[in-house]
Amino acid sequence: MGDAEMAVFGAAAPYLRKSEKERLEAQTRPFDLKKDVFVPDDKEEFVKAKIMSR
Repeated sequence: MGDAEMAVFGAAAPYLRKSEKERLEAQTRPFDLKKDVFVPDDKEEFVKAKIMSR
């Protein structure tokens, strides 16, 4: 969604979309397919976790 499309959300728009810098950091963050997993959580649907050993 572009900035123009986010205008429909008014004052809430900055809270619904991360800044360009935050998005770039999230995209370039390493993700190890062998160790990083998502596990079910009661409060938040899923949370990121790291496998420490087998």
